[in-house]
Amino acid sequence: MEIAVKYQGHNAILRISQDILGEDRIRLNERIQTLVDNGAKNIVLNLKDAGLMDSVGLGMLVALQTLLGRRQIRLVLSDVGRTIEHLLLITKLTRVFERFDTEDEALADLK
Repeated sequence: MEIAVKYQGHNAILRISQDILGEDRIRLNERIQTLVDNGAKNIVLNLKDAGLMDSVGLGMLVALQTLLGRRQIRLVLSDVGRTIEHLLLITKLTRVFERFDTEDEALADLK
């Protein structure tokens, strides 16, 4: 898994490429925690180039959503591909995660 980070104001945008499997969750979790500790008010997870996500990665996202929500920080998903969207649908997590078709739509909603 590769993570590219950019900022737009207080919003941190993480562009994920490749699969999110197993131990990748630790790197992603640490990266998000560092961004929040450095002042990010919202997190956009752009999954356009992400491949697969296993149950461990999905569990990490749910835990992050809960943790960040308690800190009044929004975690939103953008550019979710079919494979991960299907995973969210079958696990009924579409109710948990805010999803946007594009990164620009996610950022507009965060203003």
